[in-house]
Amino acid sequence: MKLFQTKRWLPVAATFVVGLLSGTGIVLANHPWLCSGSTAYHYSPRSVGYASAVAQSSVVRSASSYTSAYSGSVSVWDSTIVSLFVSSTPKLRLYYGAYGQNGWLGLASLTSISSCHVNSANAKINDTYMRDTARYSQTAVNHVACQEVGHTFGLNHNRTQSDTCMNDTILTAGNQINQHDRDQLNSIYAHVPQ
Repeated sequence: MKLFQTKRWLPVAATFVVGLLSGTGIVLANHPWLCSGSTAYHYSPRSVGYASAVAQSSVVRSASSYTSAYSGSVSVWDSTIVSLFVSSTPKLRLYYGAYGQNGWLGLASLTSISSCHVNSANAKINDTYMRDTARYSQTAVNHVACQEVGHTFGLNHNRTQSDTCMNDTILTAGNQINQHDRDQLNSIYAHVPQ
């Protein structure tokens, strides 16, 4: 039994979910989050301003658990072809809060897109589940943060490899990506200016 479920809503907002229910069973060797044909959603340019993580509601788990998870995630993704920097006008907003028992641990939303270009996106971690520290370690929180941020760059789930946070059937990779993730980003952003 898989632990996660994927959902996607278009065109108003494209969304990825790390859920708690059974997965679809689809194995993805390549994992771009396709917008149209073979074109993945992507930021343009590759330099993406982000806002530091903020709480959208009170949380039971310590706020530092979430802020450190996002900090680690930013460090991991910033070492790829995508450049991240703190901005007063961010394209990427990082949130955590108690969003209720809705079936998702983390959520990535493309809140504004034109063609396949991401104009703004959100990543969220759900404290309603993650507050259960006996079930969800800090590694699990890091994994969810890393995956949701990765989705906003155009990556889908990668269920074939266990050494990446983009695998939504595990929560053990933490803030870790692999060469396949890097290669996929290189492919998605090959035509995108810096």
